[in-house]
Amino acid sequence: MSEISRYRTLVAFGSNLGNRERAIDSALIGLRRLSVGYFACSSWWSSEPAQMAADAGPFINGAVAFDTELAPLDLLQALQALERSAGRPKVHGVNESRVLDLDIIWYDDRTISLPSLVVPHPRALERLFVLMPVWELMPDLRLPGQTESLAALIALAPEMGLSRWSRQSD
Repeated sequence: MSEISRYRTLVAFGSNLGNRERAIDSALIGLRRLSVGYFACSSWWSSEPAQMAADAGPFINGAVAFDTELAPLDLLQALQALERSAGRPKVHGVNESRVLDLDIIWYDDRTISLPSLVVPHPRALERLFVLMPVWELMPDLRLPGQTESLAALIALAPEMGLSRWSRQSD
């Protein structure tokens, strides 16, 4: 009998269109279903859109760390299915507003370089809205290929409007 492998992963989430809270709540339910055992969610963060159209609204961002039995490409497909179920078109541009964005930031300390998936996420180091939630979950993490700690990467990241987001009353 073969043993099933578990992989620790970090997935960043964001939304700046529609009912952002509902999209993220639904995504978190879906992400929990992809997990086996361990599951943790960061605080939610509010961030100004970076490198986007002037009329793009603010994002709610965060990250989850969880164990999964899914291989990297299977996890990517599951995340894309969650995005589509939230209303994100299958074909979308870079730096466009979105109902839901899910990105694999880190996968079991592996480096992955495929046409459809690069891990660690190539732009994670430039984005405080990714680094801060990841730091909350795994402050001692060093991304593969990086000698700097998350705290040092946060200090080096470009400044942006970022604050903890507090949920509005229903």
